[in-house]
Amino acid sequence: MNEFASKPFARYGELRPHHRVPSSSADLLGSNEAVFRKRFASHLPLKKDARILDLGCGYGEFLYFLQRAGYENAAGVELDPGQAEVARGLGIKNVRCGDGRELLRASPGEFEFISAIDVVEHFPKAQVLELLKLVYAALVPGGKFLCQVPNAGAFYLPVFYMDFTHETPFAPTSLKQALEVAGFTNVLVSGMGPVAHGVKSSVRYVLWKAIESGLRFIQTVEGGPRGPLDRIFTAAIFAIADKPGGSLSVV
Repeated sequence: MNEFASKPFARYGELRPHHRVPSSSADLLGSNEAVFRKRFASHLPLKKDARILDLGCGYGEFLYFLQRAGYENAAGVELDPGQAEVARGLGIKNVRCGDGRELLRASPGEFEFISAIDVVEHFPKAQVLELLKLVYAALVPGGKFLCQVPNAGAFYLPVFYMDFTHETPFAPTSLKQALEVAGFTNVLVSGMGPVAHGVKSSVRYVLWKAIESGLRFIQTVEGGPRGPLDRIFTAAIFAIADKPGGSLSVV
């Protein structure tokens, strides 16, 4: 991360747009629990003792989800001391404060699963591939990498431009491209979007599907049929990618 971005990160927990400091562990998940379960859980290792690292773990939202699911060896690293302190205060275990890249360099072939939720976009383009290659090297053969980023192809209010510390935008195709350049295989890129877990969220899900269909129709009229990755319009996207050379069971 460059010097320009490092100053905001010293107080990132206070300054991050649209995020508040959680006051209890119950505040950490909220609707995110349904999202994590729907979007990410099926990609997690089958073994509960798997070594998992959550890069840029923030207040520990995903780390807390992992540990509640029984992954006792799940650990997190966070650059912002304030967020790391809050996470520890909420009882999140295995939270380290520091630069995740240094931890990756010191951990070749150590992890079965690495996650980076809302992290990669904070790095300048010249450093993105370096980060991805460090992740690749820190995974065991057959390990998986999960990353979530804002979608530069979103049709409304691009989340990327709402945060001063964002450096590199990604569309679904460019995220897949970057991961493959770093050596990953079986790269699957998907939209986040609403997850139905109650009445209100179910209504949002149905309305979003209708809007999405309309956007795909407009896109086809304007430019002809597109590939599946060009037809993802959600504000955020995520990718699951494999390090080749082995086979690990997932949930």
